[in-house]
Amino acid sequence: MINDIIKESIKEKKQKLAKFKRNMLYFRWTILIFIIPAFLFNSEFTISKNLVYLTLLLTILYNVLISLLIVFKKPERVKKDIGIVFYIDVLLVCFISYILGGIESDIFVVLFFIIAYYGMSRDITSIVNITVFTISMYSIFTLVVERDRLNEFNYWRLISRNLFMLITAYGISLLITEVKKYDEMHKREFKLARTDKLTGLANRHYLDQKLEEEALYADYTGKPLNILMFDIDNFKKFNDTYGHMWGDKLLSIFGEIVMQNIRKTDIPFRYGGEEFIVLISDLDISTVKGIGDRIRNQLEKQNFNIGDENTKCKVTVSCGIAQYPTHSKDIKEVIDCADKALYYAKEIGKNIVVTYDEIGKLKETVQIDIDTYLSN
Repeated sequence: MINDIIKESIKEKKQKLAKFKRNMLYFRWTILIFIIPAFLFNSEFTISKNLVYLTLLLTILYNVLISLLIVFKKPERVKKDIGIVFYIDVLLVCFISYILGGIESDIFVVLFFIIAYYGMSRDITSIVNITVFTISMYSIFTLVVERDRLNEFNYWRLISRNLFMLITAYGISLLITEVKKYDEMHKREFKLARTDKLTGLANRHYLDQKLEEEALYADYTGKPLNILMFDIDNFKKFNDTYGHMWGDKLLSIFGEIVMQNIRKTDIPFRYGGEEFIVLISDLDISTVKGIGDRIRNQLEKQNFNIGDENTKCKVTVSCGIAQYPTHSKDIKEVIDCADKALYYAKEIGKNIVVTYDEIGKLKETVQIDIDTYLSN
């Protein structure tokens, strides 16, 4: 069942990429089959018709070649590598405009389509670049056609067409700017919805979403998922003694300590109150216990100067660790296992890291040490 879910996710991603390629092909062939011929066969050629038909044939062959490139190239590479093709398209349309009489032909309208389609999938800088290139090439090809009668040439007609291209590019730029603003706002809202404001870590709501994903990844790769559950020792007493402001500061500092001691791929959460959870994939439980102990040790070394230099206190943290699917094949039960390990760590003295497998064993070791001390 898990493999089916993963395959379905991969299938959905492939379908989106395939849709992008189809849209690209539809755009190119629509222009070639319907728009360009409409101008070719409704124009009075100032040059040989054979050259016109030869140009059309070469355009078709060129489009076939680009289509094959789109079809067989990886979809994620098409967006990056196909940009140069649009510049070639501009040159091709400018040349067709040249053979149709330059300023006398309205085929320049196709250039608007090229700028618009290219601009919708790029940033503003790219739109500016292709617009400047298009205006330059169209102006050069048009003036070459009119080179024998430049004194009589209607320059305003050329300028107005170039202005229309600029307006088109400007409109697309505005649209892209608004879309980006919306995307950034949506990302900020999404981040706020899943982030704990006090510590900057992910919140419990996001943990509920992420647990299933990480469990699926663990099943798919065959590598374990470790759950570390931390609880700051005697936090209520700390809050009652020094106030909520210092309690909040303690939580914030511990969040920073957690972030400093884990990898970028590990995911820390504020589970609630003074409890924190860290998800660590791909590592064995003994290595993960070392990470938990490093976090515990770093908090223990912190000196909290509360109020003045004479008021100092030490704070400790306990940690329970469980592993999926070693301790349970139900990810929610693994959370319970980590919670039991944490409760056991509190029970035997606090300021310690305990794995689920160690429940009961450490208590026996502590009892033996006490008995040995009393017998001496």
